[in-house]
Amino acid sequence: MKIDCRNLDCPAPVVETKKALEKLENGEELEIILNSSIAKDNVLKFLKALNPTCEERGEEFYIRVQKSACKINSNEEINANILFLKSDKVGEGELGENLLLGFLSTLKSLENRPSKIICVNDSVLINTDKNHKAHEAMLELEKLGVEIISCGACLEFFGKTKELKIGSIGNAYGILNELFGKAKIITL
Repeated sequence: MKIDCRNLDCPAPVVETKKALEKLENGEELEIILNSSIAKDNVLKFLKALNPTCEERGEEFYIRVQKSACKINSNEEINANILFLKSDKVGEGELGENLLLGFLSTLKSLENRPSKIICVNDSVLINTDKNHKAHEAMLELEKLGVEIISCGACLEFFGKTKELKIGSIGNAYGILNELFGKAKIITL
């Protein structure tokens, strides 16, 4: 089966890939055509358990995968904590910046720190700007094993996709899958 996901906005390429896989029998192959590097990365991340291949032809990407019985993109973390950041500060102004820095710095010393930090809206700027007050604290959390995920659509909106220095790019499908999984969600 072949699906054309060119020019589709996030999370449509992942959603269309999931729908197509559901229609296939085990052993059948799927080819996904994309023309966005962020969509390509998101689809590859979604299909990771199936060992997809990707070929680049000019401005387009061709991903091939064979359906198998393994679970795709399952949320296996039970009792995990996820920190959901919607802003690059907690509150307003300098106090809000200092509060976020304090919270992120304190997380490093907690035994039960989150397994993931999901950044949306302008919180993605923490992960792109080395001069952001909270950048170093976020980098240290990543080094401690906390997975940092920045919303791809948000990075595109701010024109910062190629400037990501911490973590990986996520998409609406993956983020919602995490938020509605078995993890406990904490927002600041």
